[in-house]
Amino acid sequence: MLAKVREEKVTTLIARAVEMGIDKLRQETILDQYLKRRIGRKKAIKLVGLDLVKLAERQRKAVMEDIEWGLHGT
Repeated sequence: MLAKVREEKVTTLIARAVEMGIDKLRQETILDQYLKRRIGRKKAIKLVGLDLVKLAERQRKAVMEDIEWGLHGT
C-alpha cells in the first residue's frame, strides 16, 4: 500500500527504508560514542550536527535527573 500511495516501486521503497535505517543507526552509534566520551563534542557535531548532539545532551540530563530523583527523592 505504501508503495502505491508514494507511487514508487516496492524495491525502491525497500532500498530507501534500509538506507534510512542505516543512517539512523549511524547517528545513534555516533551519539552513543559521544555520550560515553569516546569521541569529542566537536567531532560528534561534525558527524551528526549540533541539533542531534544537543538533543542527546538534554535526554541524558533528563535521565540523570530521573535517576537522582528515584534514588534520593530530590
